[in-house]
Order: sequence, then structure tokens, then C-alpha cells
Amino acid sequence: MILLHKLVLYGLLLFLGITLVYPGLMELFKVQPGGPDIALNTTDARNQFRALHGMMAGVGVLALWACLNLEQSHDLVLGLGMIMAILALARGYSMIVDGVPGMMSLLYFATELILASVFLFWPPPQ
Repeated sequence: MILLHKLVLYGLLLFLGITLVYPGLMELFKVQPGGPDIALNTTDARNQFRALHGMMAGVGVLALWACLNLEQSHDLVLGLGMIMAILALARGYSMIVDGVPGMMSLLYFATELILASVFLFWPPPQ
């Protein structure tokens, strides 16, 4: 694997891992999860919200794990690419049925498309 390929993959995997693990765990263990824009009025809603953040942190851990042995992480990187592609698809569908969100959501959408593209079309060689 060429140096540029390694640097791109390590950089994106570290970015994905850190940006998912930290906020996922912070929200998971928050006394009152959510915020002013998210109504979590029931125990079931709070449970689901915490579980989704736990899953988010878990995906981040997988991204960091792929960095430990990048040369052997072909399938894991492809799996992360599929997760990012499905996430971008869900965000795109939401834009169609719910309307175009604010600038931060559009930035997330662009980032997810980039991560999905790199992980799916430029994974580590087998």
C-alpha cells in the first residue's frame, strides 16, 4: 500500500473514530440525554436515544480498531463504508421528505458521502 493511501485511510478512520466515540459516550452517560431541540419525554425514548449513541460509539471503536492493523482491515473498512453509505442515504431521503436542513446537517451529509466513497472504493488491499 502506498504512503498516500495509508495516510488518507488512517486520517479518515481516526477522524471517524474520534468524532463518534467521544460524543457517543458523552451522550450515553449524560444524566439528562438530549437537548433543547430533542424531546425525550418517556423512558423508552431516553433508552432508545442512549442505545443509538452507544451504537454510534461502537462504530467509532471499530474505526479506531481498523487503525491497529490497517493492512488486515479490508473487510472492516468496507463495512464502515457501507454504514456511512446507508447513513448518507438516510440523510438524503430525509432531505427529500422532510426538507433541506441547516448547514451543519449538510456538512455531515457531505462528510458521510466522502467517507463512504473512500472506504468503499479505496479500501486497504486484501
